[in-house]
Amino acid sequence: MSLIIANGVPGKNKLIIGEIAMSESVEQIKVVQWFRLQYPRHVIYANQGGALLGGKNKFGLIAKMKKEGWIAGVSDLFVPVPTMRYSGLFLEMKDKGKTWSFVSEEQREFIVKMKSAGYAATWAAGFDKAKTIIEGYMKGEVV
Repeated sequence: MSLIIANGVPGKNKLIIGEIAMSESVEQIKVVQWFRLQYPRHVIYANQGGALLGGKNKFGLIAKMKKEGWIAGVSDLFVPVPTMRYSGLFLEMKDKGKTWSFVSEEQREFIVKMKSAGYAATWAAGFDKAKTIIEGYMKGEVV
């Protein structure tokens, strides 16, 4: 089964995921689509804070978001499904082929804090790695 997303450009053809090099955003979209098909009774949640900080009033928006509880480094995805070992899974997405060095200091600190709080927390470079992590997590394996 192919997962298809619109490429966001009016008048352009749709993009079949898996046939081109994917950006982090497209990789994350593919993970969310796959999860929702694979586990329809469960939820996957995306933290969109960092991705939305463009525009002219960026600093005013950041200040407002911080007052509302936003912090830098929160993982891109959260699966609020408890297992025998964990309370849920936090997953930081990176482009396929990226290494640990592309995970920011704030993201690393968040991963460590979530692990110490009883959550599974890690990062994945691309869809295939994220899928493997989620499948293992849902089976109750150590992440």
